[in-house]
Amino acid sequence: MTVLRCTAKLRKRLKQPAKPPEPEAQANPLGEWYADIDFWRRQPFVVMLNAATGAVPVLPGNAAGLRRLHEHALLQFAAICEHVGLRGAGVDAELHGFDAGFSYATTRDRSLLASLNQRKFGFWLALEHSDRPMPETAAQDWNSLFKHPALGRNERYNMEYHRPLDLLRQRLMPAADVLPFNRAAAPASR
Repeated sequence: MTVLRCTAKLRKRLKQPAKPPEPEAQANPLGEWYADIDFWRRQPFVVMLNAATGAVPVLPGNAAGLRRLHEHALLQFAAICEHVGLRGAGVDAELHGFDAGFSYATTRDRSLLASLNQRKFGFWLALEHSDRPMPETAAQDWNSLFKHPALGRNERYNMEYHRPLDLLRQRLMPAADVLPFNRAAAPASR
C-alpha cells in the first residue's frame, strides 16, 4: 500500500474523511506521494507528486478515474518507467505498492504543496498549448527540476535543484545495474 497525501479538495471528491487517521509508514521505495485535483476546460485531472523525487503522474480525475486511481497510477508509472529505461526490483516494489491501493492522509509539507501547484500550472500550459496527451506530458516532466529542503544541494551540478529522473534512478535501480564509466580503463583512441 502507498501513502497518498491529498489536499482537502481531492479528499472530498474521494469521499474520504476530512481528518483521516495518520497511516503507518509503508515499505515502498519512493515513500509518500502528494496529490491534488484540478480542472482544464471542465475536465478534472489529478496530479500526483512523489515527495522524495518529484516524479509526477497526471491521471484522469472524473468519477470513474477516481474510483480506479491506484490502477491508473500504476499503469502510467509503469509506462513512463519503461519509456525512460527504469527497470528492476525497485520499480516492481513501487508498482506493487500502487497495486495494493492507497492509504489516504492529509498533506503536511508546504514545500511539496508549492511544488505540486507549480506542476499543475505547468500541465495547464502544456494542455493548452500542445497536443500531447497527459501521460506524455508527465513523462517529459521527469526531466524538469525539483527542489526540496530535505534533498540538499545537487553536487553534480552545484545547485539546489535535482532532476526527478536522476533521483528515481538513485532510489529504484541497484548500484550494480548502473555501471560507472572508468576513463582510465577505456582504450585510448588514435
